Amino acid sequence: MVSYSGVVLGAINTLWVYPSFLTAEEIGLITLIISISLIIAPISQLGASGITIKYYPYVKGDKRKEASLIYLTFLLPTIGFSIAMLLLFYLKGHVISSFEENSPLFNEFLFALVPFTFLFAFRKLIENISRTQLLVAMPSFFKEFFLRILIVILVLIYYFMDLPLSAFIYGYVGMLAVSLILLIIYTYRLGVLKFNFSLAPFEKPFVKQMIAYGLFVIFSGFVNNIITRVDGYMISSMIDLSNNGIYTIALYIGVAVAIPKQSIILISMPIISREFKNNNIKEVESLYKKSAMIQLIIGCILLICIWIGIDDLFKLIPNGDIYQAGKFVVLFIGLATLIDMATGVNNEIIFMSDFYRYFFVIICALIAITIINNLWLIPIYGITGAAMATAITVSLFNILKYLLIYQKLGIQPFTKNTLKVALLAATTLLIGLILPNTDLPLVNIAYKSILLLTFYSISIYYFKVSEDVNGLITDAIKKLRTLK
Repeated sequence: MVSYSGVVLGAINTLWVYPSFLTAEEIGLITLIISISLIIAPISQLGASGITIKYYPYVKGDKRKEASLIYLTFLLPTIGFSIAMLLLFYLKGHVISSFEENSPLFNEFLFALVPFTFLFAFRKLIENISRTQLLVAMPSFFKEFFLRILIVILVLIYYFMDLPLSAFIYGYVGMLAVSLILLIIYTYRLGVLKFNFSLAPFEKPFVKQMIAYGLFVIFSGFVNNIITRVDGYMISSMIDLSNNGIYTIALYIGVAVAIPKQSIILISMPIISREFKNNNIKEVESLYKKSAMIQLIIGCILLICIWIGIDDLFKLIPNGDIYQAGKFVVLFIGLATLIDMATGVNNEIIFMSDFYRYFFVIICALIAITIINNLWLIPIYGITGAAMATAITVSLFNILKYLLIYQKLGIQPFTKNTLKVALLAATTLLIGLILPNTDLPLVNIAYKSILLLTFYSISIYYFKVSEDVNGLITDAIKKLRTLK
C-alpha cells in the first residue's frame, strides 16, 4: 500500500507538479544531480548495505555480534564518503569540461553532489538495516510518500515565492535530511540501531569474508548505477539539460511498470540470504518462480495500459506538447523494465549466493556495451536512442544473469504458464489498440484501463497461471460478498 501510494504521489509530482512549476531545464538539472549522486553513493558505502543483508543471518541471535555488525556498517560509509569526496574533487575538472558546452548550469551546482551523496548513502544503509528485521513499510513510507509530500511543498514555495534556483536545490537537500532523520529516529526507537564499538566478536576470517564481499558490492553497485543512470548523464553532456528533463518525465512513466518489483525486492533479499545459509535451494527456486510470475502478470497489464493511453496522458500533462517527444522513450524503458521483472529476483539470488564473484565479469562487459550503445544511438535518435540503449543493455544483462543462475544452481524462473501470460497480454494489447477514442483524454484513459484490466484479470484467473494471484482474487471476491 505504501509503495502504490508513493507511486501515485510520484506520478502527480512528476507528471503535473514538476512540468507546471519547473522548466524542463530545471527538471533536467535536479535529475542529473540525483543520478550522479546515486552513482557515487555505492562507493561511499564501501559495501556496507550489502554486508548488512548478506551476513545478518550469520550473527542473528548473538546480540554482541549484531551490534558489532551495525557498528561496522556505519564505520565503512564514514570512511568511504571521505574517499568518494576526494575522488570527486580530483575529477571535478573532467566533470566540468563534460558539461561546459551543453549544460553549463550543472557546473554551478557541482558541489551539491556532496550533501546529496551523503544523504543517499546513509539512507540506503539504514533502510537495509531495517530490512534485516523485515521492517519495510515505514522506511518505504519515509522515502516513497513523506519525502514526496515535502518535495511538492518545496516546489510550490520555490515557484510562488520566486526564489533563486540555489534555494530549490539546497531546499531539496533539507527535505532529504528531514526524511533521513525521521528514519533514524524510527529505527533507533525500535531498538534496531544498537552499537558495539568493537569488531572483537568476529573472527578474522569472517571479517575478511565480509570485506571481500563489501568490495564486490562497491564495484557492482557503482557499475549497476552507471548502467541504469548513465543515459541522463550522456543526454545532458551530448544534448542539453532540457532534453534530460523531457527524458526524465518519459522515464518515470516507463518505470512505473516496476511498481510491484520494488516491494518484492525489499522483502526478498533477507529471505534469500536466510535460505542460502540453510542451503535450502528449493525455497530459493520457489521464490524465484513466484516472483517472476507475479511481476510478469502485473508488469504486462501496467505497460499495456500505459501504452494504450500514452497520447492521452501527454495531453493531460502541463506543457505536454514539449514532453510528447519522449513517447517512444516510454515504450523502450517500459519494455526494458518488463524484461527485468520477467526474470524475477535474479539480482538478489546472485548477490546472496556464493558465486557472486562471477557478476564482476558480466557487469564489466555491460558497462562498456552501455556507453558504446549510448554514444552510437543518442546522436542518431536523441533521447529515444538513450532509451533504446538502455533496453538493449537490460535485456542482455538479464539473459546473462539467467544463464549464470541456471548453470550454478540448476534453477530458472520460467514455467509453462509464462507463455500463457504472454499470450493473454498480447490479446489484451490487441483489444486495447482497436478500442475507439473519445474527445476527452481522461475518459479514454479511464474506460480503456477499466475494460482492459477487467478482461486481463478474468483471463488470468480463469487460466490459473498463478496460485498467488488467484488466491488474492478469490479473497477479494469473498470480502466483497461479505460486505454485501
